[in-house]
Amino acid sequence: MKRLMIPALVLLAISAMPAKAETAAQSQCAQAFDACLAECKTKYAGDSAGHAACVPQCSGKYAACDAGVAYDKAKPWIEDQAAKTKKFFDDLMENLKKDPPKESTPKDKSI
Repeated sequence: MKRLMIPALVLLAISAMPAKAETAAQSQCAQAFDACLAECKTKYAGDSAGHAACVPQCSGKYAACDAGVAYDKAKPWIEDQAAKTKKFFDDLMENLKKDPPKESTPKDKSI
């Protein structure tokens, strides 16, 4: 029974590695967001209007950071799909050059 658990634990640890990298990047975004909020709080201590304007800027920076993490994760897939699409059209154009469509005479469609 112990022999079966060791490979399972190794596979579980390996599968969790990319998640750790993603979590680290997301935690950096969260730390930057928290730092921005703290800066807003100290910079606009007595100015509620200034504080209210500063908080959405922090949220925007956090959203941009989080979107960058998601893009970095999806980038290999996007590049793969772009390469497949390019190959499809290249093959299509090559096939059309080899065997062009036959010209057909238009039929008279007048009444």
